[in-house]
Amino acid sequence: MNNTKPLLGLLTFTFHAASSSLMLVLPLILLVGVVAQITEIALAVQLFPFMAVGAAPYIVLMKSEGTAKWEPYQIAMPVKRKHMVTALFSAIFISSLMWIPIIGAVWGVGLIFSDVVVESIFYGGYISIAYVYGTALLTAAIIYPLACTKLGQRSEAGLMLISMIAAVAILGGIAWLGYPLGLANSIVSLLIIAISGVAFIVSLFVTRAIYAKIDF
Repeated sequence: MNNTKPLLGLLTFTFHAASSSLMLVLPLILLVGVVAQITEIALAVQLFPFMAVGAAPYIVLMKSEGTAKWEPYQIAMPVKRKHMVTALFSAIFISSLMWIPIIGAVWGVGLIFSDVVVESIFYGGYISIAYVYGTALLTAAIIYPLACTKLGQRSEAGLMLISMIAAVAILGGIAWLGYPLGLANSIVSLLIIAISGVAFIVSLFVTRAIYAKIDF
């Protein structure tokens, strides 16, 4: 690995683990979106935005090396521990942006065949889309610090389940509180994204600090 580009090398390593699944799922999502815009089949229209926004980060999260078992051999690599942690978080963030070109491509097809407007691509409401996106970020924010603890090292599957349930509950509570408070959907959506985003950034530094002290 090139010592001058440790993060790039680690990102390549991380995405390699998820590449086969991404290559299968992303074209499928694009196909569902195109079918939804051309045929307006209800199921495809409803599924597409959730698949587009949430699929890639969850695949990377589940497939990336070391969710709860960061191997001791990694500290012998010519990289710093902070680079290893940053690579994991960066991979989730990068994958969470993969929906942008997919949405753009489907929007273009919709404009050609059905004069679609962008709102129809986000069928189900902005809160729902923000919820899916925020849940992916918040799940990563919860799972990675816990993966550095003895609890997280016991069961990778259990850790993933606990983190997802916690993320869903937290963001679901925010969305639920928005209604009695009379907040507009756009405000609730922004709150969900903001809170999950801040948690994601804070978790990066917390995980760095914890992982730096692990004694293999």
